[in-house]
Amino acid sequence: MGDACMLDKIGAAGVLGLVFLVGGISVVAIESVYVAAGVGFAFAGLMLVAYGFVTTILGALGMGLGDVT
Repeated sequence: MGDACMLDKIGAAGVLGLVFLVGGISVVAIESVYVAAGVGFAFAGLMLVAYGFVTTILGALGMGLGDVT
């Protein structure tokens, strides 16, 4: 149930983006596992920074997400 709800929220473009992301990191991993791990960590860090910005901006506008954890 949790997976279906998440996939409904990100839409078809989000699912396609995740497929491209995993596929791209897999192609890099064929050449070097360490570089692929670095790319994965860098992307995860970028997403956490973006989440922080969005949460802060929505909170400043009075549209906070509440407690998502």
